[in-house]
Amino acid sequence: MLLVLEAPKKKNVYVIGDFNEWQVLPDFQMAVDPTGELFWLKITGLEAAKPYIFQYLVDGQIRIGDPYADMTSDPFHDQEIINENRHPGLLPFPEGKTSFQATYLQTAQTPYEWKYTTYKKPKTEELIIYELLVRDFDDRRTYEAVIERLDYLKELGINAIELMPIKEFEGNISWGYNPSFFFATDKYYGTKNDLKRLIDEAHKRDMVVLLDMVLNHAFGQSPFVRLYNDGDFGAPTLDNPWLNRVAKHPFNVGYDFNHESPYTQAFVDSVNHYWLSEYRFDGYRYDLSKGFTQVNSGDDVGFWSQRDESRIRIWKNIYDTVKKDFPDSYLILEHFADNSEERELADYGLLFWGNMNFDFREMAKGNSRNFDYGYFKTRGWAKNNLVSYMESHDEERTMWESLINGRTSPVNIRELSHAVNRNQLLAAFFFAIPGPKMLWQFEEFGYDLELNNDRLGIKPTRWEYLDDPERQRLFFLYQEMMRLKNDYNFFNQPEDVQLALSGSSIKHITIRDEETDVVLYGNFGLTAANTVTVTFPYDGTWYNHFTGEAVTVTGGTRTLRLRPSEFILFTSTPLPTPQESILMTDVITSIENQEVDQTGFKLYPVPATTVVNVTIPDTMRSFTYRVIDVTGKVINEGEFLNQGDNLAVDVREFQSGLYIFEIFDTRGIHRKRFLKK
Repeated sequence: MLLVLEAPKKKNVYVIGDFNEWQVLPDFQMAVDPTGELFWLKITGLEAAKPYIFQYLVDGQIRIGDPYADMTSDPFHDQEIINENRHPGLLPFPEGKTSFQATYLQTAQTPYEWKYTTYKKPKTEELIIYELLVRDFDDRRTYEAVIERLDYLKELGINAIELMPIKEFEGNISWGYNPSFFFATDKYYGTKNDLKRLIDEAHKRDMVVLLDMVLNHAFGQSPFVRLYNDGDFGAPTLDNPWLNRVAKHPFNVGYDFNHESPYTQAFVDSVNHYWLSEYRFDGYRYDLSKGFTQVNSGDDVGFWSQRDESRIRIWKNIYDTVKKDFPDSYLILEHFADNSEERELADYGLLFWGNMNFDFREMAKGNSRNFDYGYFKTRGWAKNNLVSYMESHDEERTMWESLINGRTSPVNIRELSHAVNRNQLLAAFFFAIPGPKMLWQFEEFGYDLELNNDRLGIKPTRWEYLDDPERQRLFFLYQEMMRLKNDYNFFNQPEDVQLALSGSSIKHITIRDEETDVVLYGNFGLTAANTVTVTFPYDGTWYNHFTGEAVTVTGGTRTLRLRPSEFILFTSTPLPTPQESILMTDVITSIENQEVDQTGFKLYPVPATTVVNVTIPDTMRSFTYRVIDVTGKVINEGEFLNQGDNLAVDVREFQSGLYIFEIFDTRGIHRKRFLKK
């Protein structure tokens, strides 16, 4: 076994560990190469497949584990893992023999046998990414628990999983953005083979797996810090080959890597190659990618976000290096820099997180916002490489905003049914903007616990929400929108997209594609829009996707009514109609607050058997009428010119039950219930 440690300007290094009783012995002093930077030692006599714990003792004072080891031994947190049997075979830390973090050495390890090496990888624009924190996705907090829920994610419609950082981080309970060893998995979640099996099982289901990669910074336990720093866990010294003594940009945590250093560049290339090859991840989401710069912006966020030519060169070099060996990998940046910089890198091939949380949270409260910046062409990009999202681990939930801060009049969004309606509206428009998407775990059923009451703390799972009929409606809506994105092209890379998302509370999206065209209208206001003129690209038969109703369009338009938070999705070809009750329910019992003066408006006989006669108010001359069932489906509709005659509607084919009879013109709307025997 040959051990190598890169430690420029250090004088001597000894290897200490289980194999030499942690003694500083001459036979275990490492030789140094002619450059004076690489220390090496060949160790013999190791028992095959036996795990040993070891360290490097540098200049007689600094004890570190191997920075490239795939498993660590921690003096503070491993005992909890052993007690809970989270990582079978984990050895106790050699207490009393050494201190600080150590690492494992094990020869002749049995390689993991990959089973599912052939699987479908979605095109970039087809990605539906599920951001997942192993710690909070299941109460057991293990890779195995995630594996057991992969079928749930597949059924939902997910084709990509993004694991929040799982590299060895400080402590056992963490988001993972405090990395210490960049080639080791965190043992709290299970073994490295458990992680490989998770990835393998995801590939079996044609789901790719992305890793949240933290390479902006390292924390104090990292050997890259401790080899050149103040004291035991202090800041890096000026001679540190990898890290800046003082961060060059705002929002830095831990210690900032110098990405212009050739040492750091070689390290980054090694990390990128390792996880894609050894664990078969399909790509990365790079945390705090805007920090990959030596341009010193201090605390000036605006300056930091300006176009940075050196940062562009750094990222193009990383991209080229990864793509050389892994041409079909996905590389996503959490960047949020000047659009000219993002556009150049996106057109080069990199993907970008597109944070739409602020606008969608505002709309979740009941307000209206223009969110067309969630479309890559609005930004002037040539490639559809914008991974937009409504929620992420960093942002408050839209459902939390609805239930806590939603407007209460004239519709009370803080009531769950109205909050679900609102979040359905947001999701429908979110998925209808073509391009890759990301959602944060449990978004699909309206997770609603506040993030910032304990930002980094453990959050309960709330899987029981899936037993709530209202939450189910939201889940089914997400599922159906993902099914459309997975099964058809129009939400991915269609021929033409027209977004009308600004100004009016009535927003719409029109999509033209080779096989199916789509028209989506929604009411983002809190009052009913009684005469919405829906514009279609051409005349003919269109289909209300969620009801299956066929609508004949002449003259390029159709007039309809949209209740608050209601949306309607038309397709030019009939597609399979969703089976579940997804959209607004209980129309019959929800109309009271929307009724106006009913003088002169009468229905008879009630209950009806064959016909409903309608007396029309004298003030209404020409109007539209509709008969609506309890699910909101239009059963009968037409136009009527009031010349003093009553309107008679044949109801013989109607099923027994409650209905709404609705008449409206440009000045108002009238509704009454009636019962069909």
